[in-house]
Amino acid sequence: MGSKLANRLFLGLVFLSGLFYFTILGESGLVVRSTLETNLSELHLDVERLEYENRQLEERQKLLRDDKVALEREARRYYLLSENAHIIKFKEAEPRSENRPVLASRLIALRAGKDLPVPPIQLIRFFYVSFVAFVCIGVFRKLRKKKLEQRSA
Repeated sequence: MGSKLANRLFLGLVFLSGLFYFTILGESGLVVRSTLETNLSELHLDVERLEYENRQLEERQKLLRDDKVALEREARRYYLLSENAHIIKFKEAEPRSENRPVLASRLIALRAGKDLPVPPIQLIRFFYVSFVAFVCIGVFRKLRKKKLEQRSA
């Protein structure tokens, strides 16, 4: 009777630890899901902000492209040109994208106002699996020791 209870206890522990792993730490678990939802909400905010900014810039571009008076007014405002100045419009060169390295100091400055970073899910999974393995081994050895003691007595 004692060995059946020990086996059931061990299998129950293995089942519960596996269930916890797959519901919390699995590929579609709660931790991954909450991280993805946070990223999705941040991306939605960025998209809305960029769409609004894009609409404003398109309206301003249309205004400056068609209206020579508006172009001169903008040039006087930003470049402090006089009334007698003439504006010569050149073809704009294609912007080159520069791949500048991201320094660690920039990354720290970006996260200054945010909470502490969450460790990667793979690290959490590794520690959880190693913890459960040690607990299961400990329970198995303890139950095995009790079983051996009962047989010898």
